[in-house]
Amino acid sequence: MKSITINLFKITLVSATICIGLASCSSSNIEDEIIKEEPQLKFKLIYEDEFNGDAYDTNYWSSYQTQSWSSAWNHYVVPNDAYLAEVKDGNLHLRARWNLDSNTPETGAIQTKDKFSFKYGKMEVKAKFASAGNGGWPAIWLMPQNPVYEGWPKGGEIDVMERLNTDAFVYQVMHQSDGENKHISSSKTPQISTTEYNTYGVVKLPNKIELYVNGKLTLTHEPKGVNKDSWPFETDFYIILNYACADQGQSGINFWPGNVNSTDNFPYEMAIDYVKVWKLVE
Repeated sequence: MKSITINLFKITLVSATICIGLASCSSSNIEDEIIKEEPQLKFKLIYEDEFNGDAYDTNYWSSYQTQSWSSAWNHYVVPNDAYLAEVKDGNLHLRARWNLDSNTPETGAIQTKDKFSFKYGKMEVKAKFASAGNGGWPAIWLMPQNPVYEGWPKGGEIDVMERLNTDAFVYQVMHQSDGENKHISSSKTPQISTTEYNTYGVVKLPNKIELYVNGKLTLTHEPKGVNKDSWPFETDFYIILNYACADQGQSGINFWPGNVNSTDNFPYEMAIDYVKVWKLVE
C-alpha cells in the first residue's frame, strides 16, 4: 500500500510538472507570435478607373510621348491614335498593328505622367491578353515623377508586368543602381492565364516594395545588399500602360522579345478592365 501511494505521488508530481511545462511553452509560443506579428497596414482608395466610358479620362491619362531615356521599346508608339488606345465595352484596349506602308508595327500607350502619381500605397490592374504573337511586349509599369537620382537606372523602375510574345508567364522586375553606375535588379516570372483576366499588383512602402499576381506575393524588393543611399523609390511614381513591339533591328540590337516573324496574328491586344490605386494611411 505504501509503495502504491508513493508511485501515485510520483506520477502526480510528474504530471503536474509536464502540465506546467506545457503551459509555459504554450504561453511562450503565443507571446512570440504576438511579438512577431506585424501591424496591419491601412490603405485608402484614391483612384479607380473601370473604363466604362468611351474614352480614357484625360484628367489622369495622356497619350504616351517618347522620352529621352526610352528608345528601343517605344520606336513604334503612335500618340493619340484612337484605335491603338481605345476605351470600349468596359475595357481599355491597348493594341499593336502592322503598318503595310512602313512595314513596321504601330503601338498604343498611355501614362499618368504629370497628372497622377503616388509615393506609398498600392496599385492593382486587372487585364487579359485578347491576342498576342511574336515580338509583342505588353507592360504595366511605374516610373519616377521627380526622380531622387537622375538617369536610368539610378532613378528606379518598377515593372509590375511584362509579357513577351505568347508566354504563359510574365516578368516582374525591379530596377535600380548600386549607387554608382552599375545596374542591379531583382525579378520573378510567375505563371498566368493566357486567356482569362489576371490581376497584377504592387505595394509600395518605405524601404520595401512587393509585387503580386492574382493576389499572391511573388517578389519582395528591399534595400539589402546595396548602397543604402542608392534606394530611389522614396518618391512619387506614375503609371505607364502599353503594348509595345520589338524594335525590328532599328536600334541596331537584338531586342528582348525578338522580331516579329509574321504579320498574320496582328493586331495584338491587351484589354484592361480596371486600374485602382490606394494610398498608405500614415
